[in-house]
Amino acid sequence: MKKNVFDGIKILDHTSYLLGEYATQVFADFGAEVIKVENPRTGDYGRTLEPKINGVSYYNCALDRNKKSISLNLKSKKGKEVYLKLLKDADIVFENFRPGVMKRLGIDYEVEKSINPDIIHCAISAFGQDDPRSQLAYHDLNFQALCGYMYLNGPRHAPIHMCDMISAMVATQDMMAALMQRNMSGEGAFCDVKMFDCLVWWNAKIDEKWQFNGNRFEYSDLTFRFLGNWIWETKDGRHMVLCLNEHKFWNKWIDMTGFEEMRPYMMAREEERPEFFEKMKNFMLSKTLEEWKEWIGDNDVCATYVNNKTEAIDYILKQGDGLMEYCDFRLTGKTLQTRIPHEISSLTTIPLQKASAPPTLGENNVQIMERLGYSREDIEAMVAEGACGSIA
Repeated sequence: MKKNVFDGIKILDHTSYLLGEYATQVFADFGAEVIKVENPRTGDYGRTLEPKINGVSYYNCALDRNKKSISLNLKSKKGKEVYLKLLKDADIVFENFRPGVMKRLGIDYEVEKSINPDIIHCAISAFGQDDPRSQLAYHDLNFQALCGYMYLNGPRHAPIHMCDMISAMVATQDMMAALMQRNMSGEGAFCDVKMFDCLVWWNAKIDEKWQFNGNRFEYSDLTFRFLGNWIWETKDGRHMVLCLNEHKFWNKWIDMTGFEEMRPYMMAREEERPEFFEKMKNFMLSKTLEEWKEWIGDNDVCATYVNNKTEAIDYILKQGDGLMEYCDFRLTGKTLQTRIPHEISSLTTIPLQKASAPPTLGENNVQIMERLGYSREDIEAMVAEGACGSIA
């Protein structure tokens, strides 16, 4: 059996919502011990989000498999004592509080280093730990607006929380890089993940085009709407995507349709050849989606069909490659799960069918605290004084 380098890695995860849980899911699936450190009264705020099954939020089901939960009152003496014991052999502390919160709790990076010198601390904030803007309230949509992306997009919001997911991916990269550096140098690190910077990074190609285009954008500069590359409506109100913007695909399409007069105009825009766009529009409206599937058959012309979500999930499940599976979880029953897409020949991930269900709030209190040397009576006393959450 190959050694899994993540076996034995411990992450203390203070994060709430997609911003943090998306990042630590990668480590949990690689086999690291990810311990959600949660407030005994509120827990991770994602736990409150509807819809739910048997009190369990879809949010936690999507993002918290293979993790553990300990509920500690970090403002209490005993609760902090437990946490500092956990910290002694931790590898990463991960949080997305506003700057200063960890210091007020008495568990900031300076304290961590005094207990565990090679600790890696990863903090996500709006603009970084030293920028006063990080003390203000911001959410994903605010960043989409500030960096100019939202203006270019309509202005509309993206259907996924782009900045949260981008920042989570950067945080994962930072933690992986810091672990590699620590393995070489023995030195811990503080990772300062700035949400705004992360989203600006993802806009790099657009912003470069803006500069090369004379510091301006026309609508045509922002779309990929060419005669050979667009979304077309079908007779039954469905849609097809034709990405014929390579000559091998375009020429095949012309051969199939007989539209010889269009052959030189693969990259034409509508304002350049409106008559061809009208002809393509009417042509695509001449058949239903199913008729188009039959007509195109196995011809390699880079055509796909716009699936609704039910069709898309059914398509993914039918591939049988384990990207999506229904797992049997204790509280939610058959629960749809999506594995992380990382496939590394020398490193295994936990298969979805062997995944543990997302933990309930404080589910692992006894297990973790007994491992730290506390007796059942000690834990019950801490519950009574409000230093930790209830135990089963």
